[in-house]
Amino acid sequence: GEINWDCPCLGGMAHGPCGPQFRLAFACFVHSEADPKGMDCVEKFQGMQECFREHPEIYAEGMPFRDPNCASRLPPASDTRHCPNSFQN
Repeated sequence: GEINWDCPCLGGMAHGPCGPQFRLAFACFVHSEADPKGMDCVEKFQGMQECFREHPEIYAEGMPFRDPNCASRLPPASDTRHCPNSFQN
């Protein structure tokens, strides 16, 4: 399916100053077939975290999602409970 980058659960992360890095890492994770899931995306997540550190005024330390109703971890592609309509099939 296609990722809905405008999902409120993503807290605007896809469009902020680290949006490009976030989209690369998140898309990699969603489409990852590695075991455990996302292990093939480590470098992309490191790039995203580095960008977060460069913008502390926007990104809370260690908490990329600002929406308290959103999971603090990236949900598995099959788990959309935290963000209804986050993935379009």
